[in-house]
Amino acid sequence: MSHEINLKHFSGKLPLFPLPNVVQFPHTILPLHIFEKRYRKMIKNVLEGERLIGMAVLQPGWEENYQGNPDIYPVACLGRVVKSEPLPNGRSNILLLGLKRVRIQTIITPFPYRTAKVEIVEDSLAGLDKESLRMLKRRLLELYSELVVEYAGSGKPYPALSHLNLEAGVLADALAATIGLPTPDLVYLLMEHRISARFQFLEQRLLEKLQQGGPAIFQQPETGRNPGPIHLN
Repeated sequence: MSHEINLKHFSGKLPLFPLPNVVQFPHTILPLHIFEKRYRKMIKNVLEGERLIGMAVLQPGWEENYQGNPDIYPVACLGRVVKSEPLPNGRSNILLLGLKRVRIQTIITPFPYRTAKVEIVEDSLAGLDKESLRMLKRRLLELYSELVVEYAGSGKPYPALSHLNLEAGVLADALAATIGLPTPDLVYLLMEHRISARFQFLEQRLLEKLQQGGPAIFQQPETGRNPGPIHLN
């Protein structure tokens, strides 16, 4: 599946799907189950239009006004519905491919679901020359490789990234979506368009995780029994 989707004719008007603890990044695939009435209507309209959705994030305190329009952060991930599966009673499953960061400028319509005027935000390499960028990427991949080893056998799905030769922004987003950060950290990384700042933040979080250490390699064996072999592949 190509990640290159032409947004040249994007209208700038985007339906928003805000969730409390789900942060999507560009270049990632997000599976979603659509069941609320207002969002069933949204998906119907989306599939008949540009097939674009803005994955927004609800701010803390959303529980008091969820059926209304609780506050959201001023950024979202612009995604395209690349697959949809209709289900009974108007529900559906979809796959959303993250494309770009967007800044929410104004809310156009608040009900039945929010639509907004948004501005696409491009990554910035300001302050990074070619050599410093190469070194930062290498550093992050080394730390990530250590994390994969530290959590081997834990059941956590850590995809292989080192061999993909990812662009800097893609690498930062892939790491953000992979290493198990809390929602406030993810929101910060979504809001930050400067790659240097995202790399520095990710380096710090990877170091913290490595300092904490991973889980035990195997459970304490029963008395008189040896643990079975440990396989790395």
